[in-house]
Amino acid sequence: MKYTKIEGHHGYVKDETGAVINTNREEIDAAKRRKAERKKQENEINKLKDEVSDIKKMLTQIVEKLNG
Repeated sequence: MKYTKIEGHHGYVKDETGAVINTNREEIDAAKRRKAERKKQENEINKLKDEVSDIKKMLTQIVEKLNG
């Protein structure tokens, strides 16, 4: 595939279809690290949501038994 440098934009090229491609390895790696960190945070938030939900269910069961 043939790539054309984009004038004034170091680290970017266009392919034959006109798509812009980032060739700056440092930027690509940094973006991957940011994405992985976001995914990790999302997973932690989802885990906390699940734990809060479990606690809520247990508290509801306790209240029902006390009022039972």
